[in-house]
Amino acid sequence: MLRVAVIGSGPSGVYTAQALVGQDAVPDVEVYVLDRLPCPYGLVRYGVAPDHEKIKSLQHNLRTVLEHPRVHFLGNVDVGADGLGPRELRRMFHAVVYCVGAATDRHLGIPGEDLPGSHSATDFVSWYSAHPDAADGRFPLTARSAVVIGVGNVAVDVARILARGADELARTDVPQAALGALAESRVEDVWMVGRRGPSQAKFTTKELRELGALPGADVLVQPGELALDPAYGDPSGLPAVNRRNVEVLRGWAEGEGTEGKGAEGVGEGMGQGVFGGRRRVRLRFFLRPVEVVGDAESGVRGVR
Repeated sequence: MLRVAVIGSGPSGVYTAQALVGQDAVPDVEVYVLDRLPCPYGLVRYGVAPDHEKIKSLQHNLRTVLEHPRVHFLGNVDVGADGLGPRELRRMFHAVVYCVGAATDRHLGIPGEDLPGSHSATDFVSWYSAHPDAADGRFPLTARSAVVIGVGNVAVDVARILARGADELARTDVPQAALGALAESRVEDVWMVGRRGPSQAKFTTKELRELGALPGADVLVQPGELALDPAYGDPSGLPAVNRRNVEVLRGWAEGEGTEGKGAEGVGEGMGQGVFGGRRRVRLRFFLRPVEVVGDAESGVRGVR
């Protein structure tokens, strides 16, 4: 019998196991799915925001694969420098497939990035997803403003969780420590900042529109920054998702879908948005962070 080890129990690892036991070229393949964590499913379990229940329900499909009689899940198995090495795995298995993804964060490489109050998205997402590596109480959320660097789906997730009311998250699987901190959050302004323009942003349109649907939150866009994008005037040549993103941002900047209330008193030149909420999500483009301002004693005070 061919014995194969699959390292990693996220979607790619589980679907690899499914393909191995489902093929006919080599019968009776035995698959062992190994993971460092005690529970399977990787980012579906520990990386998808708690308010995205439909995506998290993918766990049911993955569980069906792991319940196959020739698929075995082994948690708490560390593979790498501090655990099983390639030679040991090859002695035990005929083949090894690595499905481990990106395990570390990318850094901006700017002064002040390591100050207290400056965190990676991986740490924050792990905290509100009850990842075993996350520490309780690490994010007290006592600041009035939060800056999210990036314009991809993870950045949208982080901004949405910061702007969403705790009452709406109470029915999800968000851990109690995170729910308590979010309920006491003092954050009023969430700035999502991208170095690129709106036509190059990497969030999907569905994720972007969810920001505009947040109860109790305003979405604010600077029309002048949208106009700086060469594709803003005529987005017809863009891929479909980028074109839709530009159209959504243009609608917010021009006040479409609002009740006619402008941005006066909300921020100079911020345009219009979905007004009337307590919190504000401010989308900014063409800005490159060069320094996190603050000191080791008081922590982050701003971003330049």
